[in-house]
Amino acid sequence: MFLLPILLANLLLSPVKAELFSLSAHLEETEEEVMELMDKGDIPGLSLVIIREDKQIIKTFGYANSEKKQPVTPYTLFEIGSCTKAFTALAVTRLEKEGMISLDENVSYYLPWFYVTYQDTIVNITLRQLLHHTSGIPWTTIAKIPESDNENALEVTVRMLTGQELDELPGTKYEYATINYDILALIVQEVSEVSFEEYLSRQIITQLGLEFTSIGKPIQEDLMSNGYKISFFAARKYNAPIFRGNFAAGYVITNAVDLSKWLKLQMGISQTEFSSLIKDTHIRDKSVPLHGMNAYARGWELSLDGTGTLFHNGLNPNFTAYVSFRPEEKLAIGLLANSNSKYTEYIGETLMKKIAGEKIEKKLYPDDNNDGLYSSLTIILALYSVVALFYIIKIVVDILKSRRNYLSLTSFRFLKIVVSVVILLPFFYGGYILPKAIAQFNWQSIMVWSPFSFGWMMWAILIAVCISYAAYVLCMLFPNPDKYRQVIPSIILLSILSGLANVVVIIMVTSSIGSDQNLAYKIFYYGLVLVTYLMGRWYVQTQLIKLTRSLIYDLNIKLIQKIFSTSYENFEKIERGRVYSTFNDDINVIGQSTNVILTLITSVITAIGAFVYLASIASWSTLIVFLLIITLASLYYIVIKNTNKYFEEARNSRDIFMQYFNGMVDGFRELSLHRRKKREYKSDISDSAVEFRDKITEADIRFVNAFLVGESLLILLLGFVSFGMHELFPTLPFNALMSFVVILLYLIGPINGILNSVPQIMRLKISWKRVNGFISVIPANQNLQTPIGKSFKNVNVICADNIIYKYKNKEGANIFTVGPINLQVKKGQICFIVGGNGSGKTTLAKLLTGLYSPTQGHVSINGKPVESQELGEYYSTVFSSPYIFKKLYNIQEAKKRKAIDKYLDILALSHKVQIADNQYSTVNLSGGQRKRLALLQCYLEDSPVYLFDEWAADQDPQYKYFFYRTLLPEMKKAGKIVIAITHDDHYFDIADFVIKMDQGKLIYCSDENFWLTEKAPNSFNPSL
Repeated sequence: MFLLPILLANLLLSPVKAELFSLSAHLEETEEEVMELMDKGDIPGLSLVIIREDKQIIKTFGYANSEKKQPVTPYTLFEIGSCTKAFTALAVTRLEKEGMISLDENVSYYLPWFYVTYQDTIVNITLRQLLHHTSGIPWTTIAKIPESDNENALEVTVRMLTGQELDELPGTKYEYATINYDILALIVQEVSEVSFEEYLSRQIITQLGLEFTSIGKPIQEDLMSNGYKISFFAARKYNAPIFRGNFAAGYVITNAVDLSKWLKLQMGISQTEFSSLIKDTHIRDKSVPLHGMNAYARGWELSLDGTGTLFHNGLNPNFTAYVSFRPEEKLAIGLLANSNSKYTEYIGETLMKKIAGEKIEKKLYPDDNNDGLYSSLTIILALYSVVALFYIIKIVVDILKSRRNYLSLTSFRFLKIVVSVVILLPFFYGGYILPKAIAQFNWQSIMVWSPFSFGWMMWAILIAVCISYAAYVLCMLFPNPDKYRQVIPSIILLSILSGLANVVVIIMVTSSIGSDQNLAYKIFYYGLVLVTYLMGRWYVQTQLIKLTRSLIYDLNIKLIQKIFSTSYENFEKIERGRVYSTFNDDINVIGQSTNVILTLITSVITAIGAFVYLASIASWSTLIVFLLIITLASLYYIVIKNTNKYFEEARNSRDIFMQYFNGMVDGFRELSLHRRKKREYKSDISDSAVEFRDKITEADIRFVNAFLVGESLLILLLGFVSFGMHELFPTLPFNALMSFVVILLYLIGPINGILNSVPQIMRLKISWKRVNGFISVIPANQNLQTPIGKSFKNVNVICADNIIYKYKNKEGANIFTVGPINLQVKKGQICFIVGGNGSGKTTLAKLLTGLYSPTQGHVSINGKPVESQELGEYYSTVFSSPYIFKKLYNIQEAKKRKAIDKYLDILALSHKVQIADNQYSTVNLSGGQRKRLALLQCYLEDSPVYLFDEWAADQDPQYKYFFYRTLLPEMKKAGKIVIAITHDDHYFDIADFVIKMDQGKLIYCSDENFWLTEKAPNSFNPSL
């Protein structure tokens, strides 16, 4: 893609008139291309001069004053920057011809106070070396030029070089240093005994007939163009400081009219007394190696590509210029622009080749002096600062509304504040020395030569750091009561810093290749970036671990709290497999999410930072790559989303498997009795495991397929950048292309990290949804914090008043009803409940103890209705197949020591079980012994009501007899209410009354005076 049209290839071979006609014929198209490049290069106004033989074309573009829309004319004045050096060199050459100076004389001969050193040794520099930039003076000395409009500014500037350490031994190597020509100017001033400006104006400019040309100040202010500096993606008006000490090297002012005269003089088209001197300035220096394919003459670069082109570019803080001519062909081009854009030289070089009919190689677009990078970072930092400022405002509002409480500034907190300041000091120092590290500049000079965006970026960094630090101190002294919200902002901030540091590492590595920047600065800044990355990564990872583990703990506690706050009746309805899979699988998935989240955050920040950097190099190329990656990510997301349902199904299969697993554990005794039953159950649990395996395998394989699709597209993208980017964007600089390739290679890791985290985030999302869904379906209908009253120990009578309980299926239809039942048992009475399996005995027991809430009616104690959740406090129970906890809960061992020893002997357990530290020595006992251990706990709890469900069923005959004939009468004598479910009819005489259940109805009472009647078929009071 070429931005300038190729003019007729035979232009040089045609007659002059034909040449000019051809040039004019293509001029309209050329103008369009020039304006397009001006727009791309942020050049508000430009003057163009083209000369062939004695003919010329002057064309102007854009505005001399953009604000007032004042157009550029052939008479508009521009600073020509370093193209000034040709004028100064001509002045020096004239004095040499006049015998007033010798180019091979040392500078110190004319300026006795001047000296420089090389490797700490004073060395001499000749005038010729100054002319040819072989003095060894570093180019960075431009930063030493002071802002000044004083008459003595030139001498002050040169005196600042006194004692300067040279980069190279004089006369051995070319190194462009603008201040070389300031030294020459001071010598001209000393020799001529007039100011350099006066000498150049009278003896050179005026003598050449350049009536609009001047040095330092324009001939006519109203003809002077405004100067502009590129910042924030556009040319901004900039009134640069006056550097009178550097007038000789960069501040000749001229217009297109005079520039055409100057070019004709250089090519010998116009003859003057200076013609021979001008030719002398074109003679190149042969004393040092070439720099590229060029050599330096006197104020001119000479190309050794066979064309004999002499050229020079000029760059000031707010103006640029480019001059190029071929003396033998009498072909010249000159450009004057009112912006510091590097596109001025680009346009000039390309036009020269096209006018000469030469083949145009794929040109590289010049950079924007890092304005894109600085501007992007400034905008990002500004947005961050706004967000951080709102965060501080929110903190202040929370403080004013007493949502945050002040924590005193302890010595530890004060130490944290001090340490944080100490940690920041190297970074502040790094910011302070940044101009010197970049280009051996000071802050004053770098603010002149760099875009405004650089200064704004540095201020944005400082403001962002200060706001962040203020937020840090505020959060320390006024912490958020929500521990998660307290730490999340710092995690986000350090994740961003760590991710950006990760990007900067690769940028530093790629940009340092071939760089001659001071090694000490490289190591220092690399160390800062590395520390930022590692410390940020360490902080984020450790905090995420703490946060995640705390979240797991909170979820576990929340689940446990919810389960313990629900009734037994509700708990029975919860699928056991879902409980196990939620605790074992879903919460573990959330617990293992730390690295996933860290990888995702770091990878995203790294990718964003890398793309911002690439956009600063080549925005359109980056946009295309970014859109390709977005397309890749979208395809990947669609595949993942379609795959997600398989993982959902796999999780449901896992619940079913866990239900079978729970049945295997709880019912292994029953399963072990019959091999066929065992085989059938094994077949079912195996089928469930196979279903889970198949579905989770299908989900995982689909995730792998999706990942490989994503990775393949990423590799194809890398191939596109490597093979196709240069073809699509032929003007993309080679270093930019290499940056694209290297950074995309580096980004494969982070992008793969993002792609890999997607399925894991999906799983995390599913697990989080399932955990919260499980929590939401558990009804919390009890309050564990309700105080336990003393009245629970005093029970005179317990009554069931017309209680009914209905069993319902999932659809809500009634499938079995227990009741209505009316029952009254008094203190010191024993009630036996009998009935067949499924008669409702255990349901009645659960209703009486409050494990079930009656659908209708209520249970009262001492004549007062009692909520079901409170009934259990009056009971000590032993249900069939009781679970024995190894620790004794709700019992204080020290106070019960005598009772423990007594009942262990009574229950014939002292030789089996010991109790120490409130724990049983063992619970690995027979069924009968476990029930006796449960009875021990009843004795120790000493509740007013005892309920036993088939307690004696597992006891040997002797102990069964002891239970009925000794223990139960003792309980009755102690004033306990005893309710026992039993089938031992030959011990019914122990009971005060026996009731019988059948099909959920109370159908019989042992008191023959109270047979049930039709009038009140299920209602009786056995105590009457």
